[in-house]
Amino acid sequence: MEPRRVVPVVLVFGLLAPAGCSPPPVGDEPRHRGPKIRIADFINNTAAYKGKLISFDLKIEEAIDRSQGRSLLDYVGRDVKFMTPGPRVGQLHLVITIPEGLAVPEVGYLDDVWVTFVCTRGNLQQGNEAKSIEIP
Repeated sequence: MEPRRVVPVVLVFGLLAPAGCSPPPVGDEPRHRGPKIRIADFINNTAAYKGKLISFDLKIEEAIDRSQGRSLLDYVGRDVKFMTPGPRVGQLHLVITIPEGLAVPEVGYLDDVWVTFVCTRGNLQQGNEAKSIEIP
């Protein structure tokens, strides 16, 4: 190829290359993180998740009153109730233990959090240990 043709070809490909990238997500839909787990399957087959690391968008169901200066920080070392956000078929109600030393955001009742936990016993009400809790 002649040098005069190489420059325009390189220029055209250089301009088109960024257009091949996918755009960022639009709207309020959160990005998916980690293995996809259907909440209904987790509820119906909890024992199958024993020993697995799981992440869900959840709401705090524990009566933590932020107007009284309380937050999830006060529950480190204890069991905390969580539930799935929004009206879904088979709403998930889950108890997760927050271990000592885990970084926890200052959130309260019905606040949204992204929780990653280990389902150590295959049970919704006991044996679930938080590995991280973040504000989505």
